[in-house]
Amino acid sequence: MTLIILLCGLAMEYFLGVLDDVRQMVWFDRYSDWLENKLVQSSYWNSAGGIIMTLAGPLLLVLLIDYGLKNIFFPLSYLFALAVLLNSIGPRFLDASLSAYVKALDAEDDVQARHYAGEFCQSLAAPDPVKDEQEIIECIFVQANERLYAVIFWFIVLGPFGAMLYRLANILKTKHQDIHGDYADSARHLNNLLNWPSVRLFALGNALAGNMIEAMEAWRVNEDSSFDANEAVLIASGLGALHYRPETNTEEGKVDRAYWIRAAQGLINRTLIVWLTALGIMTIAGVLA
Repeated sequence: MTLIILLCGLAMEYFLGVLDDVRQMVWFDRYSDWLENKLVQSSYWNSAGGIIMTLAGPLLLVLLIDYGLKNIFFPLSYLFALAVLLNSIGPRFLDASLSAYVKALDAEDDVQARHYAGEFCQSLAAPDPVKDEQEIIECIFVQANERLYAVIFWFIVLGPFGAMLYRLANILKTKHQDIHGDYADSARHLNNLLNWPSVRLFALGNALAGNMIEAMEAWRVNEDSSFDANEAVLIASGLGALHYRPETNTEEGKVDRAYWIRAAQGLINRTLIVWLTALGIMTIAGVLA
């Protein structure tokens, strides 16, 4: 059923764009702020213990609902899993944002193009779609993992609990990315830990869907034993799979501003097909076994 739930969720995202406006997880921001105000004086808060306490409540609720639905009427648990998956993707579906960005670039609408570039690259104060093209593409690969691929991976491994675990951990990391302290460091460490397997599988999928030789070589050069290498591996292998060459952006003698963004979008979508095909093969093998 995991494959069917994933296919249903992705179909709804690609064709309906169902939850972009409602899955902003404002409730979790309010909950984590309230919990911090209550427990900040505790000796356990400014450590990994604080992260565990923040995540424990929502994740325990997911487990209890899932367990209860399976015992009451198990098909309801599939609908619950689909709902959790849809709420964990995002907060905005990347393919729709990329399509809107490409449309803005084609129309030479710099205001909209800068808006979407800023959505992808929050670290850049005022990203220029032309001058900062490589940085924007790098951010797109990072966003693809955080918005979609890591969610899918943990949904496959741990079901709705895993998808929600990753989304909430990613929210905490983003919320505390400019803060120094044990709590913020623990949030970053947890996010790096959760990203480690999905980043490598995403990189492998990019290699299979794009330029394998360049992708694997870039992966090898940037890999090390640290969880901090996640982004370096993902970005380098992604650019390698894309065979990124900044000077190659012309079409019939004219500069195509959206050339490499379209190429990155195509690569990300092909990699998703690779993942789903692999999952389908594993599902069939499990049934036959």
